[in-house]
Amino acid sequence: MPPAYYHPPPDPTNPAFNLEAYMAATIGGVDYSNEACAAMKAGRFEESIALHQKALEHKLRFHPEASIQAAISYNGMGEAMLRAGKLQEADEAFHKALPVREGDGPVLDAAVTRDNIGQLREAQGRFAEAREIRIRGSGQQMVCGYYYCPNSRTFAQRELKACGACQSVFYCSKECQKQDWTKRHKPLCQARQAEGQSSNQGAGQ
Repeated sequence: MPPAYYHPPPDPTNPAFNLEAYMAATIGGVDYSNEACAAMKAGRFEESIALHQKALEHKLRFHPEASIQAAISYNGMGEAMLRAGKLQEADEAFHKALPVREGDGPVLDAAVTRDNIGQLREAQGRFAEAREIRIRGSGQQMVCGYYYCPNSRTFAQRELKACGACQSVFYCSKECQKQDWTKRHKPLCQARQAEGQSSNQGAGQ
């Protein structure tokens, strides 16, 4: 039985099938996706979002929304939205990608989207939920919490070290933890600690 996310490609023997339109949509989707990733890497998040949306429009001409092809664009779009501060939109995009990627597809893809949602929950101040989404899944397969980690693979939870303060994000090395602390995690984690201290002081008064 094919996995839940599987959708057969268009049948070229079907008289209604337009090979030229299919190829144009496929190539266009790939090209826009590549441009979106380049814009994201360069920090041009609004441009990346717009390019992912164009890629998705091309893909949806021949693939349903609950397809691997569409899920790739939704995940990429969510990453750019998160970095642009569009948290609600990012949440919606990630949750369109996650059910598909958590099907019988690559474990790495599912782990990446779960970690993206973990970063989103941190930005929302929901650290317990950030930890929960990261460690769920078959065999607790996870990725390093540093987005630019050079190790593009999954890890068991026991192979990773959690942030000592919040216990919500996990790293494969001290270097990755240091990089993520400097570039992303520090203000979020410190705000959480400050909020906790304020709550404790209020309770003691």
